[in-house]
Amino acid sequence: MSRTSINGLLGRGSMFVFSPDQFQRLLKINPDWKTHRLLDLGAGDGEVTKIMSPHFEEIYATELSETMIWQLQKKKYRVLGINEWQNTGFQYDVISCLNLLDRCDQPLTLLKDIRSVLEPTRGRVILALVLPFHPYVEN
Repeated sequence: MSRTSINGLLGRGSMFVFSPDQFQRLLKINPDWKTHRLLDLGAGDGEVTKIMSPHFEEIYATELSETMIWQLQKKKYRVLGINEWQNTGFQYDVISCLNLLDRCDQPLTLLKDIRSVLEPTRGRVILALVLPFHPYVEN
């Protein structure tokens, strides 16, 4: 069992990236702003997704860990497979990729896939990267 799955079972491992106010300032939006679709890649337990979710009609998430998928489903997020989100035919208004690039085996492919499903005129990507960059891919 991976460290991520163990943390999911124990209800630990939540990540703090931004508060609701910081999210709104980052995107330069007001508290009432709403758009169509969010995709949170590598959403973990969904706590960061919860910060962003009030601004979206549809919320999608991906996660590799089965226990974290269970946590996301408990919160009623639509979970897409890690090889599914690129092929749904959806375009996303916001895609978050938070502390994920160092945890995947093909980060450049991930970035290209993000670009291919981002809404082309108003889409935004929120990208966070752990520095210094040290790839760590869980089995």
